Amino acid sequence: MPTINPKQVAAFRAVMLTGGITRAASMIHLTQPAVSRLIKEFEATVGLKLFERTGSGIVPTREANVMFAEVERLFTGLDRIMQLAIELRQEPFQSISIAAFPGMGNGFLPRMVRKLRGNAPDLIPSIFSLGSTEVIDFVADEKCDLGLAATIPEHPLISVVGIETIPFVVALPQNHPLLAKPFLEPKDFADQAFILISQSVMNLRLGSMFAAHEVTPNIVARTMQSTTGCAMVGAGLGITITDPFAAEDAKAHGVVVRPLRPSIPFEFAYVLPSKKEPFSIVTQTMKVIQGEVARLRNENERLDTSSTHKT
Repeated sequence: MPTINPKQVAAFRAVMLTGGITRAASMIHLTQPAVSRLIKEFEATVGLKLFERTGSGIVPTREANVMFAEVERLFTGLDRIMQLAIELRQEPFQSISIAAFPGMGNGFLPRMVRKLRGNAPDLIPSIFSLGSTEVIDFVADEKCDLGLAATIPEHPLISVVGIETIPFVVALPQNHPLLAKPFLEPKDFADQAFILISQSVMNLRLGSMFAAHEVTPNIVARTMQSTTGCAMVGAGLGITITDPFAAEDAKAHGVVVRPLRPSIPFEFAYVLPSKKEPFSIVTQTMKVIQGEVARLRNENERLDTSSTHKT
């Protein structure tokens, strides 16, 4: 079987990234004829036509685009190896990369990391705000050290090391008539402009709740992300039921939070690569996140308790 030369792969990647032989040659510090030769050798090695030659340049084939995705995964792994080598050489320099669902990744985690740096001022964090499916893929591919997924995944390449449960809340704009109520019930959503956050697990739970109380919300907008739903609430478009992390961030933009009765649990999982022993900074970070989640949970419980006394 022919052996792939790393220089061929590097040349192929450079052409895909830059869109041309000349720019690729400049990128990897080779001559244009050398890059052309490496591309031809790579095509011969893999037995595929990767580029269509045109008068003004080259165009990737479908096979090239499919192969490029795999090459990028390879180079991401190599970049991670170099990052790891830097971490191991330069004590006490530390870094951590976290992939999290948007409700947590867009505001909650940056605030948490600021607190974490109080004890580790040299820490360099990387935060990726992704859908939960992408979070799981990031962890499985070892592109991050820690994942926070709004689902409980089953995947052979990841380990679920913790599960948190915290109730959903209702987000309302300022001066909304329902703010007179200490908590909201399913009947309160009848005829109200409602923003549906279209997450599968959440939809099932909300659908069951509304069906049980024979309520049909007046859906005026849909979104996949809780942060976007809360932004719509802040803009006065309507009300929504959301995870408490997105609602907490939205308070700075005029959103007011109320408890939901009956309570509906929101679950998320801490996930790690199954074949990788976590660094101490990862376990430290998990403890800080768990403490901040407990704080938010306690605040919501106090809000719910005070609403009970008002009734």
